[in-house]
Amino acid sequence: MTFQTTVSSFRRITPAIVASARLALSDDLPDTTKGEVALLLKKAAPSLGIHGTAYHVMDILLGLSRVEDWAGDGRPVVAISNAKLAEYTQRSERTVMRCIRKLVEVGIAAYRDSASGRRFVQRDREGMITVGYGIDFTPARARLAELKARVQQYQERLAAELAARREISRLSRALTDLCLAFPAHADEWQEKLQGSQETRDVVEKAEDLRALYGAAVQTVQPTLYGSMTGEGDIAVTPYTDTNHKIILESSDCLNPASEDVARADEGARDLPQGERHAFDQAIAPVKTSLTTGQGDPVHVDVLSTVSIDLVHRACREVQSLIGTPLSSWSELRRQETLLCRMVGISDRSLERGRQRVGPHAAAAILATVVEKAARDPDDILKPEAYFLAMLDRAVEGRLHLDRSLHGLACASGRQPARALQL
Repeated sequence: MTFQTTVSSFRRITPAIVASARLALSDDLPDTTKGEVALLLKKAAPSLGIHGTAYHVMDILLGLSRVEDWAGDGRPVVAISNAKLAEYTQRSERTVMRCIRKLVEVGIAAYRDSASGRRFVQRDREGMITVGYGIDFTPARARLAELKARVQQYQERLAAELAARREISRLSRALTDLCLAFPAHADEWQEKLQGSQETRDVVEKAEDLRALYGAAVQTVQPTLYGSMTGEGDIAVTPYTDTNHKIILESSDCLNPASEDVARADEGARDLPQGERHAFDQAIAPVKTSLTTGQGDPVHVDVLSTVSIDLVHRACREVQSLIGTPLSSWSELRRQETLLCRMVGISDRSLERGRQRVGPHAAAAILATVVEKAARDPDDILKPEAYFLAMLDRAVEGRLHLDRSLHGLACASGRQPARALQL
C-alpha cells in the first residue's frame, strides 16, 4: 500500500487538515489495539470538542476499522460513503461531512482521497491493505501517547474543579455563619464574598474564598474567649445516647422498667393482705431481673442507644396528634392503644411485639412507625407489616432504631409534615 496521503482539490484546505495529513504520513507508529484506541478517543472526546453527531460518526468509523490495521505496518483506513453514514446517523449528508471534517481538524483522522473521490479498500490474501482510500485514523495512532496525557490532564482538571466546588460550598456557608455571629463585619464580608463570585474559574474562586475566610477568622479571633483544648477540664463521666455501657450501668440513669415496678408497688400499698401477697409473688421475677441486671437481650439491644428524650425529640407529629408530650416511658406505654388505632395496628401484633422485644422497645418501635406514617402516609402503605418487619430486624440484631429517630429529629425542623389521614 502506498503511504502517500492526498487531499482532493475540491476540499477547502486549512492548517489543521494539513497537520492531520502530515501525521498520517508518520512511519514510527506504536502498536496498539482497536479497543484501546476506541476507549481512549471516547475519553478524550470532551477535551477535543467532539460531541453529538460527530461523536456518533467517530464511533461508527472506529467500529468499521479492522483489528489488524492497528498494529505493525497497518493503516486503519475506513471506506464508507457519506450517504451510508447519513443513513446510520439519521442526519443529512452535509451534517456528516461537517462531522468528518471536525474529526480531521482535531487531529485524530485524515483525508485519503482517490482521484475520483470514491472511497474503497483493497486487501491481499493476508488481509493487509494494498490500496485504500477513505478516512484514515493513522493520526490517532501516531498521537497515542499525547492523547493519553491529554485524557489524564482532563480527568485531573475535572477532579480539581469538583473539589473546588465543594470547597466553595463549604466556605460560603462558613462565611454566612460568621456574618450572623458577627454583624459588625457582615457588610464587609458580604461585599468581598460577592466580589469573589465574579471569578469564572472555580479553582481561583475557591482560592479567593479560602483567603477571605482565613482573614475573617483572624479578624474575629481576638474577640473569642476560652480555649478549645482539654486543658483544665474537670474529670467527669461523659453521657451520650450512643454509649451502651454508660446507659446500662450508670446509677444515675433510671431503668424504664424500674419506673413501672415502682409505680405498681406504690399503687399496691392499699391492697388487702392476701391480694398484696399474690401481687408480690407476681412481681418478684421482674424485680429479680432488674436487680441482677438480667433482662431481655433484645430489649437491651434495641434500647441501648435509645432514650425517652430522643423519642420525645423525634416524634413531634405523634405528640401533636395525641396532644400529649412523650416525656416518660410510662406515658408512651399509656398511649400505645391510641397509636395502634391511628395507623391500624392490631392489639395482637402489639402484644406479639412486647413478647419478642420487650414492652418498652415495642413502644419505641410503634412510635417510630406512627411518626413516619404521619409525616408521609404514602411512604408506609401497610404500617402493621412495617411494624412486624422492624420487630424481625430487632430480633436478628439488625435494627438501628437510634439512626431512624435521629433522622426524624433532624428532619422535623426542616420539612413540614403532611397530615395523617385516619
